[in-house]
Amino acid sequence: MTSASTTDRSGQSPALYLPPSDGALRWARRRRRIRRSSLLAAVAAVIAAAVLFGPTAIGELRCGGIGSGVREIEDECVGVTDGSFHFQGQFAAVQDNIKAENEWAAEQAAAEGLPLVRIALLTTMTTTADSAMSADKIQSALEGAYVALHRANRTAELGDRTRLVQLYLANEGARQAHWEFVVDELEGMVDDEVPLVAVMGQGISSDRTVAAAERLSAAGIPMVTGVTTADGIDHDFIDGLIRAAPNNTDFAVALRRHLDARGDVDSAILVYDSTAEDRYTTTLRTAYEAELGEYITGSHQPFPGRSIATGGPEVFDPITRNICTAESEAVLFAGREPDLKVFLEALIVRACVGRPLTVLFGVTGTDMQQDRELGERILEANLDVRYAAGADPGWATGATVAPADFAAFHGHYSRLVGPDPAGLADGYAVTYHDALATAIGAVRITNPWEVEAPLPEDVREHLLLLNSEQVVRGATGALSFASNRGGNPGGKWVPVVALPYPQDPPAQDVYVTPVE
Repeated sequence: MTSASTTDRSGQSPALYLPPSDGALRWARRRRRIRRSSLLAAVAAVIAAAVLFGPTAIGELRCGGIGSGVREIEDECVGVTDGSFHFQGQFAAVQDNIKAENEWAAEQAAAEGLPLVRIALLTTMTTTADSAMSADKIQSALEGAYVALHRANRTAELGDRTRLVQLYLANEGARQAHWEFVVDELEGMVDDEVPLVAVMGQGISSDRTVAAAERLSAAGIPMVTGVTTADGIDHDFIDGLIRAAPNNTDFAVALRRHLDARGDVDSAILVYDSTAEDRYTTTLRTAYEAELGEYITGSHQPFPGRSIATGGPEVFDPITRNICTAESEAVLFAGREPDLKVFLEALIVRACVGRPLTVLFGVTGTDMQQDRELGERILEANLDVRYAAGADPGWATGATVAPADFAAFHGHYSRLVGPDPAGLADGYAVTYHDALATAIGAVRITNPWEVEAPLPEDVREHLLLLNSEQVVRGATGALSFASNRGGNPGGKWVPVVALPYPQDPPAQDVYVTPVE
């Protein structure tokens, strides 16, 4: 197993750090909690005065008001909310549902005499035209997390109700520029009367995600990421971090199995985003080379990521020409979805449109399944587009066989969010459901005999005990987390999905990640 002192698959050496000892962290947390309750009134008065007349007052008023937990920084509303402040109008309904569930959990915990804890969903919740996460994907993520929150509080399906849970939403900005401000806020919540015990949902595999995770790890706060798939963003490199999504190597293995089973593709050309700090694209490229090297031929084709606004489809014109000249049968694409869509548009009008071409990539899920016009044009252009995914849209329609526990999730989703299967097509709802279910599972197996809420450091020590009899019954599989998998999920289904999705998809042997 790779250790934290080795170089990861992107060729980068992770930064080493020495976190405080668990014993020291536990004692500090308990001491601050005892002290905090007696100081709240005095501190609140001082803070209120400072905020009211300080330089941040205007920013807070623009983003929900004083005490909302959200502040305007560089024209973005960032910070932490219980759902009260809507980061985008599109999220109003699901954020209101989350807030209502938080209030219910507080009332019920008081009525039943149960401990109440908070988990924060940390990701980007504001968007731009070429954001790595679209508003639709973020909405799906929030909806999936809400379903897990409701299930955990109202039923015993996600573990014994030893602790009730509130979900807080932490926005670090469209490009994660304000992650430090948000992490400061999260660290301060550990000592609240209702303590923060875990963070989940990080959605972008970037250097900023890693920096934030290292800060949270040093503070003893456990993490379950959402749709971060880059190799190396896991427990082997960041203590206390596990993931709910497949990693990029899992995607590459699923694609290799797909090509091996097909037998009609002998050569593939690699097209990749050359942005060095984007760990998703750099490690996806490395995974392709490691797992699909026997298929890769010809010269690699790099491009600068996030170039849609300045270059448009013509950015890929030289690459499409080279693909036609090379006469490759397939393309392995290592880039983000905004660039992928532009690339597909370029391939649709390629010079060699008369020759069939397969395009393969790995991603948790894609908005493009909802773009019917694009789907029709893909088929007309002799393209066979397939991606290794974190979920299959056919699970919700019954078109394909789903994991055993998907049906239970789907029943709750249909009732709480809506019955339209299109809402599950991008894979984000199921992934974020499973991420929060995993975090809650770790919280509930941590010292369940204790009356008070567990400390984050104790929860962290239980992340890698979610296996054997304590697997997470997720929508995407019976998820198992162990040190020998580096905190990457075992039992995770990784289907290979067609774009556009066929009306009658053929049966497939779905790759399931190994438990050991």
